[in-house]
Amino acid sequence: MNHSNDCKSKWRFGSLWMAIAFAFLSVFSFSCDDEEENKDVMAPSGLRYASVSEVYEGKVMETACPVVFSTSKPKFEIAAGTAEEGGVYVEGEFQIVDTTGIIKLKVDNELIAGTYFLDIKVSNGAGEVVFPKAFELIVLPSAIEGLRYTPLQQVVVRGLEGQKTTIPEFKGTNPVTFTLSENSDFIIDSATGEISLPLDSQLDAGEYRLSVVATNVTGEQTFNEVVRIDVQTLPYDLVYSTKTYLGVQQTQAKQSVEPTINGTGPVSYSLKNNFDAFTIDPVSGVVSLPQAHTLAIDTYSLTVVATNEHGSVDFVDALSFEIIAIQAIIATDLTYASANYSINQAFAFTSDVPTVSGSTPTYSLVDNYGEFTIDAATGVISLTEGNALAIGDYPLTVKATNLAGEATFTDVITITVKAAVVEQLFEDGWDNVSPSSGDTGLGNMLTYSSVGDPVQASNNKWTRGWGNWSVLDQAGTTVRGAVMIPQKTENDDWLMTPSVDLTNHVKTKVNFAGYSKYGVDASTLKLLVSEDYNGDVATATWVELAFDKLPTTSPSKDREVDLSQFDGKTVTIALRHTSLLSGDLVLTQFTRSHFILDFKVNAIRK
Repeated sequence: MNHSNDCKSKWRFGSLWMAIAFAFLSVFSFSCDDEEENKDVMAPSGLRYASVSEVYEGKVMETACPVVFSTSKPKFEIAAGTAEEGGVYVEGEFQIVDTTGIIKLKVDNELIAGTYFLDIKVSNGAGEVVFPKAFELIVLPSAIEGLRYTPLQQVVVRGLEGQKTTIPEFKGTNPVTFTLSENSDFIIDSATGEISLPLDSQLDAGEYRLSVVATNVTGEQTFNEVVRIDVQTLPYDLVYSTKTYLGVQQTQAKQSVEPTINGTGPVSYSLKNNFDAFTIDPVSGVVSLPQAHTLAIDTYSLTVVATNEHGSVDFVDALSFEIIAIQAIIATDLTYASANYSINQAFAFTSDVPTVSGSTPTYSLVDNYGEFTIDAATGVISLTEGNALAIGDYPLTVKATNLAGEATFTDVITITVKAAVVEQLFEDGWDNVSPSSGDTGLGNMLTYSSVGDPVQASNNKWTRGWGNWSVLDQAGTTVRGAVMIPQKTENDDWLMTPSVDLTNHVKTKVNFAGYSKYGVDASTLKLLVSEDYNGDVATATWVELAFDKLPTTSPSKDREVDLSQFDGKTVTIALRHTSLLSGDLVLTQFTRSHFILDFKVNAIRK
């Protein structure tokens, strides 16, 4: 607390003779609110501040007004300052108001715990007087507060020299001792507060939230989850499940399995020494020895280097290959990745490359059912698009032949041919919808007008834009359909499907029927497809698909449009009608009404 006398208090003298003397000399005491000045000029005397004040380190302080005897309004200055009992006087930290003598300290001042004395110079019209140690202040140690690490989220890489957090910031009395609030794999520098991991730490990668205890002369303070440490690592624990490859013949190709590895990703791979033959996939880590290599008979141990953003680690003798003299070994263990495949009738098919032990063979099929082929060098089995295989199961027997002889692998793979099923992925849904007020009545279809507002008549027929009304089908029968009326005005109107998922389908087609009327240009209707439509036709990318123009008279004619270029994707499909003026065109020359029915999307499931 700060202790001082009231601003208006006066220094009192117990001595009678002193009181008589001052009365005789007409001397007046001064305080903050004194405004009158005595005409008899006398130098300042008797400066007094309130009793000793106390303040905590770094805190704001302001005294009350001092009392001084002066025959005119005095002016105050700090003449000098000293410190005792551990304090260190810092020039400029104390401020004095020259007209009142009030002494101040600003918040976050740099004074440390100790006792401070100020020599105050007071001047008036009669002269100036310096009062030694006129003001005394005791600065007390301050508790630790506001401890924080910047930034809050920090990265420490396990196993690397010099990995540690920043030094924390805080307010309070030094020295401070830091500890972690709980047992931890982390260590903290007790003097600086920097947090690190021992070099031999095996702590798993991940985020750790640490609480720090800070202790000074005032006691200890706990700061919960004051830093979040993202532990990252160099690559470690590289393992090839098949480490040794024995009996690889000279000139024979060989490929390793993909390794497992731990550490902060992504990881890239390289070889320390490739013996001018081995290669490694930098992404997967698979080591390959090509066909027709020239390695001599020997065992080749490879050191794999794994690298991530924090550095590289050498894994010595990570795997080895034993090269032996060329010898004929009959083929064994012929295996395809999948022993059973299911395909649609008349669809193309390609199998995986089989694995086989023994000397490199050539492959043939015992029975190809008149349609299957096999690559003699790789063993890949294929069917061409449009093949004539009937629905059913086709077990295939493969013969592998090398210098040691031939081996037959009966029913090593079975291909099941099934009927291709056409699925309807979207239907307009407007057949049984009747027009109603405020509703386009277009079922599952969406509409959008970027030029001109749609207009609906009192009988609910839309006389501008897309709306549900009567359409003549292919037989001339009146049915429900979508009608586009441009009303001989500029327009840009869209009739769209919601997104259609073609992820698991092929041979997608759009089927619709319709006709147009009026005007002289029947090409104002476009069929568009977008893969990135998200609610704004202007920002989406649209691909126009060609189709035969609709007839200019009823009844409707069918149209089928190949959409297979979008197989496997998710798309939005739109019919767009535009009548926009340019050059010397007149609206009546190209404005047409369009009548559409049965808008559907069909595809074959894979």
